[in-house]
Amino acid sequence: MSDAQGIGVIFGGAFVLLVAILVLISRNSSELQKRLLLLATSFGWQEPRRIWWWNGSMRGTWRGMPVSLQHMGRYKGTPERLLLTVKSAAPARIKIKRRTNGFLSKPITIFGPPLVEPVNIAGRERYWIRSDELVFAERLFAHTTVAPALEPNLIAGFDVVDLQPKQLRILRAIDDRAVKKHFNRPFLKFSRDLELIETIAAEEWKLAVVIIESLGLRGYEPS
Repeated sequence: MSDAQGIGVIFGGAFVLLVAILVLISRNSSELQKRLLLLATSFGWQEPRRIWWWNGSMRGTWRGMPVSLQHMGRYKGTPERLLLTVKSAAPARIKIKRRTNGFLSKPITIFGPPLVEPVNIAGRERYWIRSDELVFAERLFAHTTVAPALEPNLIAGFDVVDLQPKQLRILRAIDDRAVKKHFNRPFLKFSRDLELIETIAAEEWKLAVVIIESLGLRGYEPS
C-alpha cells in the first residue's frame, strides 16, 4: 500500500467514525425531542419546533412572547441542565438562588444587583435574593402562588431564577447529586433520564407562568 493509499484509508475511516457518531447522537436525541415537543404543545406554545437537530431544544411563542427550552449536556464540572427562556420585559431585575452550605454559597455582589430581603416571602432564609428594586421584588412575592412554585425549582446550587429587563431565565440542573437525591434517582445512570427531564421542564414552565401572570409581564419589544 502506497503512502497516498494509507492516508486515504485513515481519512476514510475517520469519516465513517464521524458519521457513526452523528447518527448515534441523532438517535439518542430523537426521543427527547418528541417528549419536549409534546410538552411544549401542552404548555400552549404556538408553532413549537426544535432549535438544533442534535439535542432536544425547542422554541416557539406563547402569548406573543418568544419562548425556548434548551437542553444542555454535562460538561466537565457542570451538570446536565435545562434552560427555559421567556422573552418578557420587566422594569427591574430579580435573581434568586437557594442557599447552600458550599464555600461560594453567598453570591458576590460587586457586579449586578445587591442582596435584598423581601419581608413578605415565606422561608426567605432558604434563598439568596438579589434585586435592583426591593419594591419590585416584594411585589412579586406578595402573590401567594409564587413561593409554592419557586420551591421545587431551586434544589441544586446550579439552579437559578433570573428575571432580567428583557427576559426571564430559569436554569435547572438535572444530574446533580442534590437533584438525584431529591427525586430518589440512582446516582449512576448511563442514559438520559427522560422522565426527570420532563418533570423539571414542567416545574420550570409552571413557575414561569406564575411569575409572568403575577407581575403582568408582556413581551419585550426592541426599541
